[in-house]
Amino acid sequence: MRNPIPILGISYGIAPDYPSAMAQQNADIPATALHELAERCREEPLSAAHWTALGIVREAAGLDPARARLRAVLLEPQDAGNLNDLGAADPSGMKAALRLLVLDPLHGPATIMSALHAFGQERYIDAQRLLARLRLSDPANIEATFLLASSLEQGPPQAMAARLYRTSLVLAPEDPLGAGRALARLGAGPAEAAFPPAHVRMVFDGYAESFDTHLTGRLKYTAPETLLKLAHASGVVSSGSPVRAAIDIGCGTGLTGAVFRPYCRHLTGIDISGEMIRRADAKAIYDRLVTIEAVTFLRNEPTLYELAIAADVTSYIPDLPGFLSVVSARLEEGGTLLLTALEPPAGTAPGLGPDGAYTHSLTGLEEAALDAGLRVLKVERGAMREEAGQPLATLFLAFTKLRQTGV
Repeated sequence: MRNPIPILGISYGIAPDYPSAMAQQNADIPATALHELAERCREEPLSAAHWTALGIVREAAGLDPARARLRAVLLEPQDAGNLNDLGAADPSGMKAALRLLVLDPLHGPATIMSALHAFGQERYIDAQRLLARLRLSDPANIEATFLLASSLEQGPPQAMAARLYRTSLVLAPEDPLGAGRALARLGAGPAEAAFPPAHVRMVFDGYAESFDTHLTGRLKYTAPETLLKLAHASGVVSSGSPVRAAIDIGCGTGLTGAVFRPYCRHLTGIDISGEMIRRADAKAIYDRLVTIEAVTFLRNEPTLYELAIAADVTSYIPDLPGFLSVVSARLEEGGTLLLTALEPPAGTAPGLGPDGAYTHSLTGLEEAALDAGLRVLKVERGAMREEAGQPLATLFLAFTKLRQTGV
């Protein structure tokens, strides 16, 4: 499948056919794939799939994919994936979208792309006009509904935005685009509905390709290293005595696993994003990888672990007591949980913050942990990453499972 390109939280992709699948398989040898696909395009110049695949492989080879992607759009203008890829590769993709709108004012993918462009330039009235027109012809269009709500959120008519977000939930109850999160941010919906599994999966599937470089580079992510220092200081890990079994909850692409691997005999990684797991698997860090939602896995997992690690996980978990309880149930007596949590800004209560992430107080964490049969070993304060150039106040905690608990 073509790697989806996320734009404002929305990504388009198409199911693989033979040529595009072949292009992905040959991405490691682009010269071979380029030659084969160029021949196919010459033999069947009206096959949009061949031109799509050629664009993928040209990009993998570091070459300009725009002309191949433009040909794919012209051959199959109804394919949202082709139009989305062209817009990412070349600004002329916007010209193609505008031409399509002249020919067909209700062309769905071209409307979405043009509205995203207007939205990015803060031309909210233009974006609203385009999206409202599309919704008249296609009221069930989830992308148009969600984006129209997003554009209305930037101005006074927030009540209309909330109604459209609720409509998005009716159209797609699993909520892949995050309407529940937007409603919670507006104070028009429950905070516990902000991160449904479908939305978290979509966000991180789209983020997986750039995750490592963006997180460690631009956002200066250091949670794994800080948790390892905390583990050493607490006597949880040592070079001469690796833990028997450890689990990396929300393992992502393996940034935390890579840091803790030398200290674990057996390391399991779980994550809700299949794309994240695929990239972690390629690094050969883990003994076992599972694509699954964390609480579901922990409730059904028979293994008891000596060490559990949850780096930047509580930002997406509203039910902290429930999460700590299922983690505790999977720890051996005397086992350890290493955890990060965002602290609320001074003068504000814990909960869903304006950026859409959950914050937790130290007191709340300690109380919830004790109820789950966990006791704080050590606490450090710092910043696990930056947001908008500013360090995020973070708690780094080590808990131990109480031996006398019946949890």
